[in-house]
Amino acid sequence: MRVLQTMENPRHYGPITCLCVDRKRSWIIVGTSTGVLTLWDRRFGLLLKSWHVGVASAGRSVRIHQCVVHLSKGRGKWVMVSVEASKRTTDRSSTTLVEVWDIEKSVLMETFVTRTGSSSDPIPEPHELTGVEADTSPAAAIAALVRSRQQSAGDARPLGLSSRSVSSTDDLLPPPAPDVRALIVGLDFGGHSPPRSDYGELGVEAGTSSIRTSGRGFMVSGSEDRKMRLWDLGKLERTTVLSGLSENEKPSYQYVLALMPLFKTI
Repeated sequence: MRVLQTMENPRHYGPITCLCVDRKRSWIIVGTSTGVLTLWDRRFGLLLKSWHVGVASAGRSVRIHQCVVHLSKGRGKWVMVSVEASKRTTDRSSTTLVEVWDIEKSVLMETFVTRTGSSSDPIPEPHELTGVEADTSPAAAIAALVRSRQQSAGDARPLGLSSRSVSSTDDLLPPPAPDVRALIVGLDFGGHSPPRSDYGELGVEAGTSSIRTSGRGFMVSGSEDRKMRLWDLGKLERTTVLSGLSENEKPSYQYVLALMPLFKTI
């Protein structure tokens, strides 16, 4: 009943919202409410570095919901981070759900994005992004947070009180954001046979009750829009919505491959 080790995350990075540990228990990644990832050496209790996630690099504060170690890529040095979608804009055409970071180089390797519109619409070209180092000074971090809050308040659309603005509930209640609030990853997806044929693309093994993925791992995500998605990390076209898909929705899955990084979209 003794405290063996204490590691104190810098307070100006915001409250801790999630953390993950590697398999060998040698390092810890800490995510905060302001979008900062901090890498700790657990063996010696050393803070190695801190940087902003990709969507927070633009100068706005975003919450990190969860982070897990990538099981099939990066040799244990890649982490999958679910980030907050902007609540200040009504544009839901493209929303970043999960970012995959190389913690050794602080480089964004993959991005999982949900998009609305036609499949023929052009997809933004992927570009390499190195994490912006977080402010080490509390005063600088507080000033950056104030600027981001002021910018978010300026971008917010004021709600009028005219009869036109309150005539429709949709004007007052925006649709739920596709933020990934919970996710799990694994290498072998097993269980009972699916009751619907929608899961056939995942490949149900003959004579068994397990769902077979590509062997490169999977991710199951739960979002604010009440959708559970099963992502096949090896063959994205096998990805499917497990729950929450309406009858008139028929999502398609594709990816855009560049030299660095890999940009995935739904």
